[in-house]
Amino acid sequence: MKKKGLIILICGFCIIDLFSQMPNWAKEAFHIKVEQENRFYISNCQATALSGNSRWSDILMTNGAMLELAVKSITIGATFLTDHHKYGGTNKIDIDLGYEYNLMKSLKIQPFIGCEFNGYGRGLTAGAKLNKNFDLFDYINFGVFIGCRYSKSKDFINIGTDPFSSSDYISASIGAYCLIYDYKRPKIRRDW
Repeated sequence: MKKKGLIILICGFCIIDLFSQMPNWAKEAFHIKVEQENRFYISNCQATALSGNSRWSDILMTNGAMLELAVKSITIGATFLTDHHKYGGTNKIDIDLGYEYNLMKSLKIQPFIGCEFNGYGRGLTAGAKLNKNFDLFDYINFGVFIGCRYSKSKDFINIGTDPFSSSDYISASIGAYCLIYDYKRPKIRRDW
């Protein structure tokens, strides 16, 4: 039953995508995006009591919301993550600057760099996202994305009874978004 539902959902998105609202060869002028992100990550942990004792953490998860503004294809985004899990950790804020490349009409790749802030300091971050849009209405669409990120920020977690300082986060993310946009129509050639 789950497979049948998944096939119906995929076919529904493909059919809706056939009737997308943005004309061919149009360019996006700006957009505002609200995004829900689920991030799975590992980090390099260094024991705070014993020097030289380091290990990689288990796979941990955090989630949060993002607000992004784009002008032409340059994006500025802020992600607010809640990082409450049984090992400790703190809330995080990511500020990213990126650029969107159109691979196809509704498929974009978005590399970015930025800075991550948490209760223990800040660190550089870099990564990329693959965004798939589904244009349902004029100037509004919904989408899904997958992404990867490397972050140099520091945090403190407990593994067993030992406190560890963690850094060098490597993460994969998945999520969905709602996007409000405007676009510039292509020029119509009248000399044919």
